[in-house]
This record gives sequence, structure tokens and C-alpha cells, in this order.
Amino acid sequence: MSEGLAFGNEVNRALEMAYKTSDIVAARQAVVDALCIKAGQSVLDIGSGPGLLALDMAQLVGSEGSIVGIDLAENMLKSSTELCKNLPWVKFESADAMSLPYDDNSFDRLVSTQVYEYVSDLEGALAEFARVLKPGGYGVIVDTDWAFPYWNTVDTEIRDRVIEAWKEHCAQESVPLRLPAAINAANLQLTKIQALPILNTVYDERSFSYWLSKIISAFSIGRNDITQADADTWIKDLQVVAKKGEYLFCINRYLFEIRK
Repeated sequence: MSEGLAFGNEVNRALEMAYKTSDIVAARQAVVDALCIKAGQSVLDIGSGPGLLALDMAQLVGSEGSIVGIDLAENMLKSSTELCKNLPWVKFESADAMSLPYDDNSFDRLVSTQVYEYVSDLEGALAEFARVLKPGGYGVIVDTDWAFPYWNTVDTEIRDRVIEAWKEHCAQESVPLRLPAAINAANLQLTKIQALPILNTVYDERSFSYWLSKIISAFSIGRNDITQADADTWIKDLQVVAKKGEYLFCINRYLFEIRK
């Protein structure tokens, strides 16, 4: 999610903590499994965030391979570089998914997680994806359908206004619905789609939705007439339903497996 968000240290920490929850750890493993990475291969991670996926993939390509992670968020590039500082075959660079600074047919594997919801031209971004992937190479794209997050709360009117404000964080909220056509238009082969739902029934630091609520709360203030008091009320409401044993959050992410 990092390309479209720019916050202070507190919310940046929430973003990094969200990446470490079991929900996202499981999703990262699904990405790694789908990529079928082999030792010595070259991998491009588009929107590498804090570098956790790059770290996982680095163990598979080994020192004979290479991992390149790109992101537009300087704080994420700093975090990822620090995380992988002892792996010289891993590097991170500032670059845009819409204009990848690499030659045609450069990488054996490509992965993009939570990036294409932020681009204004999905077809153009997929054309770049296809350009730098080697013939016969594998790619994986993961994006969330932000149109339908389900969240139990007390004040549904404030919840709905907060969620509507959150939709402004990305250029398009339902990228998964458009990806199959964009993949085909880029002359790539879509081999499989799988849903990666996140379902939380507890509201604490172990859950993805706990950290997501902090990020959404901060982002929503000043948008859609959301005040600090509104955002605080929404967070308190989530705590109330959690204490009553009635907490429920669900959202769908989708993983697209691709070959060139």
C-alpha cells in the first residue's frame, strides 16, 4: 500500500506492523509459492514496501541470483535496505511502476503487491510489467478490492463515511475486476486467480484490521467531512464491539498468476 500513502512516524509504524501480521505473512507465502522461484533467478519486486517479501525471495534465489525492489516511498526504501543490508544480491531503488528503468526481458520473475490500485493507467502499467519480464517468465499480482470492506461497528453512519473517505487513498478501488482484461491486453497469459480473504474476529495487535484501522483513521481526517472526533469515535466503536465479542472484519485480496 505504500505508494499511495504518506504519513508521519506513527502511521508508518502501523503500516509496517500490518505487514507482519499472520494474515499478510500467509499472503506473502502464497505469492512466493506461486512464483516458483529457483536458485540463480532474477526477480523484480514492484512496490517492495518494507522489504519483507524481498527478504523471503532472497533466500530462494541465493547469492547467484538477484532481487531488485522498487518503491516510491523513501521511508520504505530505507526500511527495506536496512532489513536486507547483509544480502548483497538484494537492492532497492526509487522507481515508478509506470516507467520501469530496466531493459526489455530483464527478469525471470515479477511481483507486484498492492500497487496497481494507485496507478492512473492500469493498462500502461501492465504493458511495463510485460516488457521487462522474460519470455517464459512468471509473474504475480496481488491487489485488494477496496469497494467492499466489511466492518462491524456501533455507529454505522460514521463507519460508512470513514470508509468512503478511505477510498480516496487510491486511484481505483476495484482493480481486481479489471486485471484479467489488462493482463490479456498486455499479451500475458493469466493462468490462475485465487482469493486471499482476510477475516478477523479479534481487534488487537495480532490482526491486520487493527493496524489498518489506525491507518484509515489518520487518512480519513479532513476528508468526506471526517473530523478528529469522528475518527476517534470510529476507533472506540471498534473497541466496544471487540469487548462484546462481536468484532468482525473481512476484505478480499486477489492473487493473479501470470506467464509470458
